[in-house]
Amino acid sequence: MDFKIAREGGSVIVKIIKFTIMSQKHLIFSPKNWSRIAILWQNLQKSFRLMVGVPDYENYLKHMQQHHPDLTPMDAKTFYRHCVDARYPSSGGNMKKCPC
Repeated sequence: MDFKIAREGGSVIVKIIKFTIMSQKHLIFSPKNWSRIAILWQNLQKSFRLMVGVPDYENYLKHMQQHHPDLTPMDAKTFYRHCVDARYPSSGGNMKKCPC
């Protein structure tokens, strides 16, 4: 496997993932490990959302339940829209922050 990132770019990550799956396929494809894979996938999704600035909805629900039990929490779609609007405000037609 060639790890020269400058020459191959993003395909290195794909090769690493493929190599990991092929070397661990007896563990990955075992039904007893599927719940662990599901948890890993959920944690990866949370990490990617945090990388782009979208907080975790589950943590928001826990916070609302602990600190504001009298208020009704936003649903998931409204929560994510609120987070994006807070990060990239565009009211009045002028965008102050670039989403790029």
